[in-house]
Amino acid sequence: MSKRRTRRPPRPTVALDFGGVLSAGHDPVPDIHELLGGDVEVLAAALWAQRPAYDAGTVTAAQYWGAVAAAVGVDQLSEGEVEELQEADNRYFLRLDPAARELIHDLARHRVRLVLLSNASVSFGEAVRRADWFEAFSFAVISGEEQVVKPDAEIYEILLGALAHETGGVSIPSAVLFFDDREDNVDAARALGIDAHRWPRNGDEHPEGTEHGAVMARRVLAERGVDLG
Repeated sequence: MSKRRTRRPPRPTVALDFGGVLSAGHDPVPDIHELLGGDVEVLAAALWAQRPAYDAGTVTAAQYWGAVAAAVGVDQLSEGEVEELQEADNRYFLRLDPAARELIHDLARHRVRLVLLSNASVSFGEAVRRADWFEAFSFAVISGEEQVVKPDAEIYEILLGALAHETGGVSIPSAVLFFDDREDNVDAARALGIDAHRWPRNGDEHPEGTEHGAVMARRVLAERGVDLG
């Protein structure tokens, strides 16, 4: 009589958001204010009001930074000034949280497949791929490049499709561990069967006893059979 083999669950792929999860902070306004000046509250309102369109890829860097600058009375930006503002924004967000960087290192060391899923501009996507730590990632899905943002289901389907293409098989949503600092993004991923968890945003103050996102991620990974030691 043949013995039935017990099928092991597939080893998870880890998908990480960027802002608030990998980045140390989430407020580039002071750095941008140093370049543009003006009323800092007006600047902040313009920067965030215009951001969704920029992250969705429906406006260019020149249009985005031009609108932000115009809000504080700067009528026109040169191409060099647009680049300077984008580089300042990139530098701010590319400062990785130390615990998140260590998590990336340990995931790579244990050969866990890593992907990035981020609402970000095309320009930021290009900067991310030049970062020294990005070699640990298989690929990135950037909203500006896809012209669709989280929590729209389409961007998660793009991720699952890319994973299926990479492995030459069918994607298994439950085998994707996704960490994001926004509850609506987590809920949308879960609706598609993805094993999604909310990461307490880096740079925010949290109630005493709250786990750092990297600690939580390690615990969840261990529960899924991936002990990073």
